[in-house]
Formats: sequence, C-alpha cells, structure tokens
Amino acid sequence: MAVAATSWHFHALVNNGMAQSRERSVEYSDMEPGDFARFVEYAYRRDYTVPHWTLDNAVSVTSESDGDEEEAPPEPEAEPEAIPELDQEWLASMRSRPAADVPLSTLAFISSNKKRKSGKSRTSRSLRKSFDEREYLTSDEPSTIMLADSLPKENSKPEQNFTPIFLAHARLYTFACMRLIDPLKRLALHKLHQTLLKFKLYDRRVGDVVELARYAYDNGEGRKPDGSIEDLRKLVVEYIACEVSTIGKHEAFAPLLQEGGEFVVDFWRIIAKENLSL
Repeated sequence: MAVAATSWHFHALVNNGMAQSRERSVEYSDMEPGDFARFVEYAYRRDYTVPHWTLDNAVSVTSESDGDEEEAPPEPEAEPEAIPELDQEWLASMRSRPAADVPLSTLAFISSNKKRKSGKSRTSRSLRKSFDEREYLTSDEPSTIMLADSLPKENSKPEQNFTPIFLAHARLYTFACMRLIDPLKRLALHKLHQTLLKFKLYDRRVGDVVELARYAYDNGEGRKPDGSIEDLRKLVVEYIACEVSTIGKHEAFAPLLQEGGEFVVDFWRIIAKENLSL
C-alpha cells in the first residue's frame, strides 16, 4: 500500500496487526481532512495539490499602494539598426552583370541589405514568440492540471488571502515530522519557501505571514539538539526579518511580539546579528 510505504510509522500501523490495521481505520484528531487528502495524494504521486487562496471580502481598499497596480506600459521597441543606402548606379551595374561575374560576397551583401529593409528582423521576433509560446498539452489534460495545481501559488491582488496556502504547507510539514516522513518534510518546506519567494507583501497581507509565524511557533518541534532553530521556524522568522521594513511597522505584528516566547528570541537575534532596524 502506498501510504504504508511512506514511513516505518505507517508501515507498522498498516501491517502490525494492531486494532487500526484490523479495522482498516485510524483517526487523526489533530489533522484536517484536506491535509490528510494531500498526504494521501503525496503517497501515490510524491507531490500534492496546493490549496487555493481565499477572497478576503472584509478588506476594503484604503490606499493607492494596495490597490490593483496598473500594468506598466510596454517598453517601446528599439529602433531598427540604420541600414546604409546602396549607391544606385553601383547597384544597377552589379545587377546588369552576369551573376557569375559578381563576387559571392557582393551578392550576399545585396541580399542581406534587401532582407533587412523588408522587415525580416520583425518576422524573426514573431517566429521566436510563436515558437516559445507553443503548447502541445491542452489545459484540460489531467497531467497538465495536476502539474499546475501542484506548483507554488503567487498573488497579484491585496484581497487574495494566502493564509490557507501558508498553513497547508506548514501543517503537512508538522504532520511529516511527527510521522517521520522526511521527503514530505522537505517537499512542504520547498513549496512554502517558493511561495514566500513569489509572495507580494501587500500591507494588508502582513496578517497572513503573522498567522504562519504563530502556527510555526505554536506547533511542531522545538529547538534542535544543538540549539539551532527548527527548520520551519527558521524559514518563517528569516522571511520576516528580510521583510522587517514592511512587517515590523504593521499593527498585526505587534501582538506577535507581545506574545513573547521563542519567536521573539529568534527574531531579535537575527535582527541584532544582521544589524537590521524596524
């Protein structure tokens, strides 16, 4: 069974003759159904579908910087390279001569000049664009859909609430830690890291990051035996430190600091070490 193959924990659970294996049922009260569905999906295909963001209807646009940003106008195309005019008398004399008497280099130059003047460079750009954008798989094929649904998401508007996405990755990481599924731990961290790299930190989405930090420090493992920060917490606290100029001044961040605990210790250590300021 695919689930049993993910770790010795599940192998024992399925095959050791305990009540759960006989009844073919087990209850995880600390896990949401959607998270377990993603784990089962991972067991069969070594990947999992990322949940979609939710619409934050309670948020109203209060600043121009958080509104939908206008797309920057396309940069004007570079002026085509100036093409030298050929001397018409010389050109006429070359054309009147038999081709065998005209040097090959001269023929090549005349041909090249003619093609450039007729706009062949624009045609080449159009061909490259067409080639680059070619698709052989349709958008409704199962493999295409599965791949797209598994890729880390990115946001484009302030009302896109990414808390469900952040927490789904974090909960799967915690689940994998508790059940000793190291590949799933690394996959969940990878997807969370890639999501944070692509995340546009609108002022009104700071709360999403705060909720992720709160989960990371309220759940899962503590410090490693050598005293270093646990991997999920390290990822989150370093991201907040990198974005401290935005997050540090937000009202949603203050309660997290007031709660104290290991987050505050880790956060201020990084701030002091990197000589950062709020």
